[in-house]
Amino acid sequence: MLVPNPLSITHRQLYTLAQQAQGKISHLYLHWTAGHYGQAFDDYHINIDRDGQVYQTCAALTSRKSHTYRRNTGSIGIALCCAYGASCGTGGKIDFGPEPPTAVQIEKMAQVIALLSMALHLPISFSSVMTHAEAACIDGYGPGSGDSEMRWDLLLLSDQPQTSALRPGGVVLRGKALWYYELYRQRCLNQAA
Repeated sequence: MLVPNPLSITHRQLYTLAQQAQGKISHLYLHWTAGHYGQAFDDYHINIDRDGQVYQTCAALTSRKSHTYRRNTGSIGIALCCAYGASCGTGGKIDFGPEPPTAVQIEKMAQVIALLSMALHLPISFSSVMTHAEAACIDGYGPGSGDSEMRWDLLLLSDQPQTSALRPGGVVLRGKALWYYELYRQRCLNQAA
């Protein structure tokens, strides 16, 4: 369901919100909405628009949302507002449609992952931070499954500025998130000194 006036949230507010969910969240699932830029959806806790604006679409990060089949309890759904008209054809041919994930959105998602992981004391690893495509492949409804409800959110992404070549989306996002995590950790250490 579309959220008509989603609540804009800063990094500091997101960190505080995540601290309130410590010990109750064990997974982060990464999505795109398959909608238009500028459209936030209630299925996710956090929506990120094309310009990197972050929206909170929940009262608490512990609210149960319907973002990842059979994986919604104890998890946070984070989505990029994009991918309207995207398609994944046979042989893995990808068309991101007229509203693909932007480089700014990808960077912002990595920052959000790092902030949430820091506040929740959650490792940035495949077992705790996964794209919907990765979860769908494990659970039997990913690309190539033939399932009519096939999901491939963030299957592949450009890893700019390193390369414009498409790489596994989870690898790209976790790698970037680890870099931001270390940056934020160093800032905290420097402020404490």
